[in-house]
Amino acid sequence: MLLCNRDSSLERLRARILVTVTNHSTERDLRIERVLAYLVAISIALAVLSFVAVVVATAAGQQDFDTGAWPAVLTMPYFALPLGVAFIIILLVFNGRRRQREYRNGHN
Repeated sequence: MLLCNRDSSLERLRARILVTVTNHSTERDLRIERVLAYLVAISIALAVLSFVAVVVATAAGQQDFDTGAWPAVLTMPYFALPLGVAFIIILLVFNGRRRQREYRNGHN
């Protein structure tokens, strides 16, 4: 009886190790998706913050946007928003490919 329980626990451990080793690519894919999600949030947040900064500065009476950091703040939405949309598209593609692979492998 004791030997039987020990064998079943070893088999469960082997199965757990096998699942961990075979799911390594899934963990890597999830990490990539997480990084892309953070990049989307950061790029869109930068664009929104630059919009808000320009509105607040204009309301405060700022009229000279040609000096200091203002040229960078003014051009930030031109680059950050399209970059955010591109990151969203890439994220959707990676997510779709991962889900399709999981579905094919039977990991509903």
